[in-house]
Amino acid sequence: MKLFKMAALVALVMTLGGLTYSTKAQAKSYMISGHEVHDYILNDFQYYKVKRATPLMFLYSNNTTKKRIVPKGTIIIGRKYKGSSVEKPAISIYLSQLDYSFLNKDRPKHLALLSISGTISSSRPQDYQRISRPAYLPALSLGDFKQAKFSTDSTSEMKIYSQLRITSNGFAEFSRFKNPNAINGSQRPQFRQKIQKSTNKGNTRQLYFAKKIPGLGMKKVKQTGKLKYRLTIVNRHQPFRYNDHSEDSNPLFYSRYTVGGKKFITQIG
Repeated sequence: MKLFKMAALVALVMTLGGLTYSTKAQAKSYMISGHEVHDYILNDFQYYKVKRATPLMFLYSNNTTKKRIVPKGTIIIGRKYKGSSVEKPAISIYLSQLDYSFLNKDRPKHLALLSISGTISSSRPQDYQRISRPAYLPALSLGDFKQAKFSTDSTSEMKIYSQLRITSNGFAEFSRFKNPNAINGSQRPQFRQKIQKSTNKGNTRQLYFAKKIPGLGMKKVKQTGKLKYRLTIVNRHQPFRYNDHSEDSNPLFYSRYTVGGKKFITQIG
């Protein structure tokens, strides 16, 4: 995952209540799981709303491209670049954080969407308006929550039993896995619902849906309408460092949450 430098020290401390200052305060570093972590190691994302329907070029596995129109009002995660005397202004978009149906609509059969694993650039940055982070998205995270079993020692493998994706354009996509060692992050979600309303107060998010997503711990709060079911997501303020089994990999940083009363984690750096 491409990492962006944190824009503000205060925002980081407020978001991760479990962080503490290191003895080298001037270096803007923190202690996570007993390790000193510089602020630029953690994620810093920007959020934009599409001001008018705007095209993007999707790249597929046979190196062909297809123009797709991003609807007005779509929220994306990305970063704008001002350009220079030799480069035009541009915006880089985390395409994979849009919902599965949008990404795969009209996709040629038997072809993979190559852009799904990284970012894609747009030649029309003026069509994207900078906004604050939506209430349904957690700070420092792309919105991917995983229910996993793991040990924090350097030889362990993380086993993922279910995954909840809160997409940048406001969908909840949930899947459970029989084989926790064979996860395809871009596979079709088993359940998918539009987020109708979201609130964020303190360390608690409330997401509201018209229909229930099985296995996600939603609570029925109304008998009719679009706000029948509520999903509670709580930041436990317990960030930690994780080393996977790969010898050449860098340590990753996660934050612990509860989603519908169950323990999940999300990557923050």
